[in-house]
Amino acid sequence: MFDKGSIIQYFRQKKGLTQEELGHGICSKTHLSKIERGLTEVSDETISLLCARMGFDIDEEIGMLQKVEKMLESLQKLIIFQDKEKAHAILSELEKQEFNYITPLHIRYLLIKTRQLLLDHQLEDAKKILFSKEIQNQKIPQLEKNLLNHTLGIYYIQTYELHKSIEFLKKVSLESYNNPEIHYHLALAYCHLNAHISSYHHCQKAKEFFVYTNNYQRLLDTETIALILLEEETHLLFSEIESRYENLLDSVRIIKDQEREAFLLHNFAYQLYKFKKYSEARNFYERALTLAPKENVNYLTALFGYMRCLYTGNLADEITIKGIIKEGIEEAKIKNLDYYLLLFSLYHYKLNNDELLYFSYLKDSVLPYLYEVKNREFFVPLSKEYIQYLISKNDGQSLLDFLSIYQINYTLED
Repeated sequence: MFDKGSIIQYFRQKKGLTQEELGHGICSKTHLSKIERGLTEVSDETISLLCARMGFDIDEEIGMLQKVEKMLESLQKLIIFQDKEKAHAILSELEKQEFNYITPLHIRYLLIKTRQLLLDHQLEDAKKILFSKEIQNQKIPQLEKNLLNHTLGIYYIQTYELHKSIEFLKKVSLESYNNPEIHYHLALAYCHLNAHISSYHHCQKAKEFFVYTNNYQRLLDTETIALILLEEETHLLFSEIESRYENLLDSVRIIKDQEREAFLLHNFAYQLYKFKKYSEARNFYERALTLAPKENVNYLTALFGYMRCLYTGNLADEITIKGIIKEGIEEAKIKNLDYYLLLFSLYHYKLNNDELLYFSYLKDSVLPYLYEVKNREFFVPLSKEYIQYLISKNDGQSLLDFLSIYQINYTLED
């Protein structure tokens, strides 16, 4: 229920009236102060007289606020279903309404709007809201606090700061948060961090929710995570992996969802890469790049995979690969993604055959970042590469310093 005192205070200040001016002939300044702060009982007659003096109907105003609340509920459901067209239509309607004086409602609106910005891959616009004084300096009620932590978790998944993502997602009270979709994001974040047991647990919870709500597209997303987990845990034969991806690709083509198709093509290309089927992987990466919108983070992910595949498989000349690296660096800067900026830049130094610059960049920039964000996928092989370099240079002191900094146990057998 919306507090009538807060509504009266807002309109009084909007009209430029003092408490004494508004209350004259109706109630005392002291009584009006208590009404505005919700510290006293007040008759409907007094409320009506105060509102009539300011030229608005309190019941109509409360009705409008209740309508906004229902619109926000509908908007959140549309975002969970990723129905962008209808979500944008509701956002346009909400922008015409005046409700920012109800702090919890306004905060909820800003955070749900941010969810839509993240869905649209507008990371910088989302960041401006998430880290604005309006959000960060507020004492936010628990409902909105849960929504904030969930949204921050999604933001950090998209920026590949997965340890931060888990940190905020785990702050959400799953018992009181009325959005089981969060299990999908927990599953995704844990999957990227190779925490397979935790990922599987949340994956199952997410699948139950998406089945219950008939959310077919998001169910496909969850099945994709489940397939990745299955690959990692059971070491499927390549023929089984191929069959499962073909089934998922058939499903997304039926619903004509090119963005999801691009994501699946990239994932399958990565599996081909791991099996050292570089020529086949290149073809699937190319198909993913033609379907993924360039503003989408997944485009950059596919571009990096494509470049690495060409380089490792020796499938393109140096000029071609350098051109892809240049595009990757430019896109990473535009999207403000340090993760890909560092990885593309590292390959830039690798292709220039400047050993000193390559290993200096690896030591001073890439490895510290990967260690900070707990990215084992790249940190482990690159740290081993750096260790071998130090051994080849017979630089024992630098090797000891490096092992100490990252607390790495290294033996002669390694």
